Amino acid sequence: MKTIVLASLALAITCGTSFAGTPLINARQNVQAHRIFHGVQSGRLTFNETQKLVQGQIRVQNLENQAKADGVVTPFERARIHTAQSVQSARIFIKKHN
Repeated sequence: MKTIVLASLALAITCGTSFAGTPLINARQNVQAHRIFHGVQSGRLTFNETQKLVQGQIRVQNLENQAKADGVVTPFERARIHTAQSVQSARIFIKKHN
């Protein structure tokens, strides 16, 4: 089961770094993926919690991919992605500290 979770995290990390147009968004995605990974390694996150967090990361990545679909990420789209990342960050913190 941990293998599936770690494979999903690796996929989320590689998807986030495959685009060069939004380096700050990609960096934050990587940091959050590492936070989830360390939660799994330390035993603070259960399998179900990890799955939900990984799904959240994938949703944020999909927002970024949609924003980049036309080749330009507008300030509104950046703000929307930033908000989604902030929500995801709070969820990671809550799940790791419950």
